[in-house]
Amino acid sequence: MSVKIRKKQVTLAAMVLALGAAIFINWYYTKPQVQPTGEEVSTSVSQQSENLGDAQYVAATANDDEFATFRLERKTAHDKAEETLNAVIKDSASSQAAVKEATQALKQLSDSIKRESDLETLIKAKTGSSCVVIIDSGEVKVVVEKGVLTDTVTMQIKDLVLNQGKFTPENITIFELNS
Repeated sequence: MSVKIRKKQVTLAAMVLALGAAIFINWYYTKPQVQPTGEEVSTSVSQQSENLGDAQYVAATANDDEFATFRLERKTAHDKAEETLNAVIKDSASSQAAVKEATQALKQLSDSIKRESDLETLIKAKTGSSCVVIIDSGEVKVVVEKGVLTDTVTMQIKDLVLNQGKFTPENITIFELNS
C-alpha cells in the first residue's frame, strides 16, 4: 500500500511540475517584448502593365509586424500548454486528481483564448486600432498601437474588459506599443 501511495504522490508531483512548466512557458511567450522601430515597411509591385486588379502598392507598418509576432508567440505558448495538459489527460499512469486538474486547466486555457480573441475584436471595433490581449492568471494586459491611448480609449478598453467578467480593475494593464 505504501508503494502505491508513493507512486501516486510522485505522479501527482510530476503533473504539478509539468503544469507549472506549461504556465511558465505560456507566460514567457506571451509577455510583450517590444523592440523600438518606427519605420514603415513597404513594398511595391512593378508597374509594367496597367491592368485592373494589379497590385500597385502594399504598405504595412512595423506595428502590424510586431502585433503579428506577439500573436504568434502567444499562440505558440498556448499550443505548448495545451499539448502538455493533453499529455497528462491521455497518460494512463496519471491519477484521477491529476487528470481532473489538467482538464480544468485545459478548460481555463480554452476560455482565456476565446476571451483574448473576443476582446481584441471588440477593442479594434471600438478604437479602430490593432491590439494584443494577454490573459494570464486573472490578469489582463492590453497592448495598443502608439498614439491611440487617451483617457477615453483607456476607459473604453477597461469597460470592455470588465464586461467580460472575472476581472477587477486593478488586474487590468493597458499600454502602448513603444515604437
